[in-house]
Amino acid sequence: MKTVQSRFARLAAVGLISLAGVSAASALERVRGTIEKADGGTLTLKTDGGNETLNIGSAKVVSVVPSSLDQIKEGTFIGTATKGENPMTALEVVLFPESMRGTGEGHYAWDAITDHTAGAGSKVKSAMTNGTVKAESAGGPKVKSAMTNGTVKADKSAGGERTLTVSYGNDGSKQIVVPSSAPIVAFEPADASALKPGAKVFAVVDKASGKIDGKLVAVGKDGLTPPM
Repeated sequence: MKTVQSRFARLAAVGLISLAGVSAASALERVRGTIEKADGGTLTLKTDGGNETLNIGSAKVVSVVPSSLDQIKEGTFIGTATKGENPMTALEVVLFPESMRGTGEGHYAWDAITDHTAGAGSKVKSAMTNGTVKAESAGGPKVKSAMTNGTVKADKSAGGERTLTVSYGNDGSKQIVVPSSAPIVAFEPADASALKPGAKVFAVVDKASGKIDGKLVAVGKDGLTPPM
């Protein structure tokens, strides 16, 4: 089972970077941390496991900015990490720009990430779903939007929650509850000038060569911590 899950995670990471306009590699991992130093083609991050130095000369850089469920329109491509089953509950939602449509499409195992929907904010095991969203507001006019790794139908409850029906691939589909406390962010195009000491980063990297080569670097704008 662990082998199958690892394979899905690896394939997901390959999809994430290949559709972002960078080459796929065989040993992709995800790194989260705070920028200690940005020096030309390298980036030093302080992570929970110690400092990591990334080579970022060819990495795709994006900014992570605040967004909202209201920004999910027909055709928008998004991704969401979730916890639990029946129902699956969103831990965060990311809106992708059109240039990154199709990134990591599908449903697969993800890392243990911080649960911002719970008071304690502890880390929980998660899954990732990316697709095209179809959104429907209960009690109001129906609207369409895009959901990461799938097509989403969203119902807004009295408590501010929305239920998204996420479709992906040919016939995959998941129903996901998005609580009002779940962080909603978006990726925006950026460049290396956004990589400044103190900024929070989520990165997809390749460690196969013995070095840490960054493939995708998502940096939080104005102090924001990428929630994925």
